[in-house]
Amino acid sequence: MLNSVPGPVKNNKRRGLQLWTVTLLLMLTCHAQAQFRDRQYPDQRSQQQIEAMHQQARGAMLEGNYAIAYCIWHPMARRGDNAAQYNIGWMYHNGYGLRIDDEIALYWWLKAAATGSADAHFALGDLYANGQGVEKNMAIALGWYISASLQNHEPARETMMTLLASENPGALEIFNILLKHNWSVLGDTMEIKVAKANTRRGPGKNHAIVTTLDQGHPVIPLKERNGWTYIGITGEGRSAWIFSGLIGYPASPVQAEASVE
Repeated sequence: MLNSVPGPVKNNKRRGLQLWTVTLLLMLTCHAQAQFRDRQYPDQRSQQQIEAMHQQARGAMLEGNYAIAYCIWHPMARRGDNAAQYNIGWMYHNGYGLRIDDEIALYWWLKAAATGSADAHFALGDLYANGQGVEKNMAIALGWYISASLQNHEPARETMMTLLASENPGALEIFNILLKHNWSVLGDTMEIKVAKANTRRGPGKNHAIVTTLDQGHPVIPLKERNGWTYIGITGEGRSAWIFSGLIGYPASPVQAEASVE
């Protein structure tokens, strides 16, 4: 991702008109350059050549030469390169040398997502979570975050877990389904450290018991409050609070072997 490049271009009417004019000229110039390159290099490029083009475009972005980056990535995106498609979407989303246009970003990110780009899945989740270029829809956002998490996309997993920790009803419904059927997507588990442990509806002994878990039962920690941890109960598809001292991370094989000795 290009999180390290300079921030979004500021919006105002004059700036917007200038960007629109530059964008139009840029597209015409790049179209002509792409046609010339296609005639010069009709055969498919090698993987090394493709990576070199990506490196050149990333370097141009970091230097603020957005026109060069666009002219490299746009023809690649049209040929189906999902990394280029993601990056063109990122340029439109942030206004890097272009007008900010989340509908066009959506178009390119959907193309990249269709061929498995985890970055694009994550970006689409953000669009739906914030209602940018699309109608805000947390269920769809979570779906994209989950699909990115399944590809080990750590920022997507962190964002998803933050949403789940907010106790949003829609998010919790999806969370409970994952807890019951596929909790591995939620990240590392903790486990019950004592023979029996009560889980409760709130962070305190004054709250009603939800269920009692046996030692070793895996749980998903979401957040902590006043010495209590809000957890997802794997296999049962529900969440509850538990006293933090009753759970811990499983011992590694090395630790387990040492404890036996």
